[in-house]
Parts: sequence; structure tokens; C-alpha cells
Amino acid sequence: MARKKVEQVLLVTEEIQNMYEMVVIFKPFLPDKVRTEADEKVGKIITETGGNITTLDIWGKRYLAYKMEGHVEGYYVMYQFKTVGSGIDHIKKHLNRHQEIMKYLIIRKEVGDNLTSTMKVKQSFTTPKQEVVVA
Repeated sequence: MARKKVEQVLLVTEEIQNMYEMVVIFKPFLPDKVRTEADEKVGKIITETGGNITTLDIWGKRYLAYKMEGHVEGYYVMYQFKTVGSGIDHIKKHLNRHQEIMKYLIIRKEVGDNLTSTMKVKQSFTTPKQEVVVA
């Protein structure tokens, strides 16, 4: 009888970085210094997971759909970043600890999604008005 040698193939699973979009609502009456520090903390939390921020969009103060923690306004910041899927739990755990954050939402973007088409182009008040066409 011939013996068959079975080779064991070790599969090294490397976690794939996915694209995520996160909107964070900060408390509206934070001083600029505190808000900037909180924003930097969120960025640091994302980079701790091995991720990197691709887009940071500050929406500013907006009215809320309903009252949260006694506030009718919130300071919105949107992040687009890449990280591994297991890093999302780490991000959520740390965001829940921050007192400056009222609410957040994280969604995973699909590979075929066009990330720039959903963004609205803001016009500066110093430049003359131009017609903006978004395809």
C-alpha cells in the first residue's frame, strides 16, 4: 500500500480593511477648544484600530429631529475611514465613554458605492456664486 502524504496548508487570514462612514453628533455648546480635542480623540481612536481617515467633513451646528439630552441642536462631524471589521467594536466602546458625544452612527460602505456623489458641495461666501453640477 502506498501512503499518501497529506500536506497541511495553513491559511493566513489577513483581515481586509473595509470602508466605513461615521457621523458623530457632539454637544452643541462645547467651546471650540474642547470640540477640537474631542474631534482629535475620535481620530486617534480610529487610528488605534489600524485604520486611516480618508475624509473629514465638518457639517457644523444643525437642528436635531428630536430632543436629545435636553438639546435641540447638535454639532455634526462626518468621517470616512478604512479599518478592519473587528476594529468597529473598539471604536464603539470608546465613543460610548465620551461625554462630549451625544450620538453616533457607523455604516459600512460597499465596494461599488460612489462615495463622492453623496457629498454636497458647499460654496464659500467669499467666492462668487457658481453653478455646481453633481452627477
